[in-house]
Amino acid sequence: MAHVKYLRRKVLKSGAVKWLVNPPSYVRQALKVGYDQFDDYSKAEALAYSISDKYRDYKRTVKRQVHIQEDSVFGLVAAYKKTAAWDNLSLNSKRTYKDILNRALVLRIGTSRKALGDMTSRNITVEQAEELVAQIKKNTSPHAANMTCKVLRKIWNVGDRLGYVKTFPFKGMGLKATDDRTIVWTEKQVHTFVDKADEMGMGSIGTIALLCYDLCQRPGDMRQLTWSTLHEQVFGFEQEKTKTWMEIPASPRLKDRLTKAQAGSNWHDVIMYNENTGKPYNRWLYAEKTGAIRTAAKLPKHLQLRDLRRSGATEMAEAGCTNSELRSVTGHKSMDVLAIYVRKTPKLAGAAVNKRFAKQVPVTPEGARLHDISK
Repeated sequence: MAHVKYLRRKVLKSGAVKWLVNPPSYVRQALKVGYDQFDDYSKAEALAYSISDKYRDYKRTVKRQVHIQEDSVFGLVAAYKKTAAWDNLSLNSKRTYKDILNRALVLRIGTSRKALGDMTSRNITVEQAEELVAQIKKNTSPHAANMTCKVLRKIWNVGDRLGYVKTFPFKGMGLKATDDRTIVWTEKQVHTFVDKADEMGMGSIGTIALLCYDLCQRPGDMRQLTWSTLHEQVFGFEQEKTKTWMEIPASPRLKDRLTKAQAGSNWHDVIMYNENTGKPYNRWLYAEKTGAIRTAAKLPKHLQLRDLRRSGATEMAEAGCTNSELRSVTGHKSMDVLAIYVRKTPKLAGAAVNKRFAKQVPVTPEGARLHDISK
């Protein structure tokens, strides 16, 4: 398809839809890959993106192989990308790591004439590591600084095993953890967003939002859902980040919306697609469209689709769902991680007090004010 290299759709005589990943011969030869065919669009898309990313890295390596010094930070990163530590990362994590490295390796630390990538990896000092992280923290954000430190620390650890480095400048930096994101959407805000998406002719984005909200899932996973993942109103899919298999029933309002959506998209298997082009959304375009809808709906700028997972989980907790029930929907294996998604609210606090003092005067769900029990 036009916006996903090497991927195209094929309709068989039987009417079945197949997704073909068919890179050109020069890519096949360079990467030692071949042709593949899938029933599931999301799997085909993931492979096509993976091949595209690998070929992009291959071209960069070919262009730079004369100039890159093996003992430079660029050389260390290239060596890291040939190890199992890199191969075992999810496609999404690889994209994140590449974004972080693309920004960090071109930075000049302090008054250095060389970019970080061109510096000798063995000679990077603790002081230089501290200064690099401080620059990123000042110019971008504390979160970006923490993530850069985390990625470089992992690369240096692998480099030590390979014999590329002997020091650990990014270890034990004592960075302060950034605060967990706590933003939640109200139900009214969700419906306002969905209605505006429909009004603007971008109903698929509204569907993504409602799926994230009702199923408590990440936008990336919901974008990749296909009609074949929905069986008797139950979604079965693998979370991209954790590889956890999920089976979650659709809510009543989702059933209604999906029934109408399927009637208008019976020519392919993808649930969420660009209404203007008829093609599935990629990971960048749907985020751009989301911003346009949010602005048109006059919703706060800080609201993001990723917050809908947290919003739905918090509402489930407020409704009295047990921790086990919550984890079966969100896919979290640890209660510590689940706690990040379920926000403390007055309604939850009020419910807890009501359960403790069930035979006494109840607390209002909103926790706004206690009844006067002195009378």
